[in-house]
Amino acid sequence: MADKPRRLGRGLEALLGATPVSSPALAPPTTADAESPFQQLPIARIRPNPFQPRREFRDDELAQLEASLKASGLIQPITVRSVGDHYELIAGERRLRAATRLGWTDIPAIVKDYDDRALLTLALVENLQRADLNPIEEAEGYARLIAEFQVTQQDVATAVGKDRSTVANSLRLLNLPASVRRMLQDGQLNVGHARALLALPNEREIVDVAREAVAKDLSVREVERLVKQATTPKRPPSRPPAEKNSTARTAEIRRLTDRLRRRLQTDVTLAVDDTDRGELRIAFYSADDLNRLIELITGHNEDL
Repeated sequence: MADKPRRLGRGLEALLGATPVSSPALAPPTTADAESPFQQLPIARIRPNPFQPRREFRDDELAQLEASLKASGLIQPITVRSVGDHYELIAGERRLRAATRLGWTDIPAIVKDYDDRALLTLALVENLQRADLNPIEEAEGYARLIAEFQVTQQDVATAVGKDRSTVANSLRLLNLPASVRRMLQDGQLNVGHARALLALPNEREIVDVAREAVAKDLSVREVERLVKQATTPKRPPSRPPAEKNSTARTAEIRRLTDRLRRRLQTDVTLAVDDTDRGELRIAFYSADDLNRLIELITGHNEDL
C-alpha cells in the first residue's frame, strides 16, 4: 500500500470501481460501472443503508455538519443505488441526516449499481476511512461481512486495507461480555484495555476488572498488571521449612532426655516420630539399680 500509515488508501476507491479490488471474494460487480451524473433526488425516496455498521451518530457532529451545509451547501454528493421505486444509501448517511434536519427536500446524489456485498463493504470502508466507527461497530462490520458473504478474514483485510491480524484482533472484541462492550463503545475503555481483559478466564472476572478500570481510570499498563495477578497461579501457603521443624523437634527431644537423665541418674533414650508416638528406654545396671528406678518412678520400694 502506498499510504502505509492509514492502511485505507485504496479501500473505498477500489470498491467504487476506480481500482480493481485484489480480493475476488469481495470484489464489487464488474458490469458497466461508469459514474452516473449528479442527480437531484427526493430525500423522501432515499432509504438508509441496511448494512450501515455505524449505530450511533453524535448530535454535536451532525450539528457541525448541518451548519456547514447551511453555509456552503453540499460539496460532496451522497452515493445511492436504485432499488425498485426508491433508493438505498451507499455512502453519506451523516450528510443525508444533516440535510434532512435542515428541511431539504432534494439532495445531490450519484447513482451506482452495487450488490449487497459491495454495499456492506462500502459502508464499512467509508466509516473506517473517517474513523467514525467505535471498535465494536468495526468488529461487527467485519463479522457481518464474514458471516453473510462467506469470505475469509484475509478477504476482509484486503478489502479494507488492513492486516489480517488487525481484523482478527478486532473480531476478538466481540467475545467480551455485553456490559464491557458497552464501555468500549462509550469510550470508557479503549482497545488496549479490552485486549488485556480478554486474557482473563471468565466473564465475571472480565466484568469486575473492567469496572475497576473505569472507576479508577486505570491505564492499559495498570489493567495488564491486574490481569497478570489474576491469572498467575496462586502458590499454596508456605509451610515452615522441614529443616527448621526438624531442628526444633530435635532440640526439644534432647531437652526432655537430659531432664530424665538428671531425674533418674541413668542413661535415657527418647525417640519420637512425626505422629508424636515413640519409645522411652531407661538403662539399669543391676537389680539394686532397677529397684531404685522403680521407686523413683512409682514412689514405692519393691525389692525384686
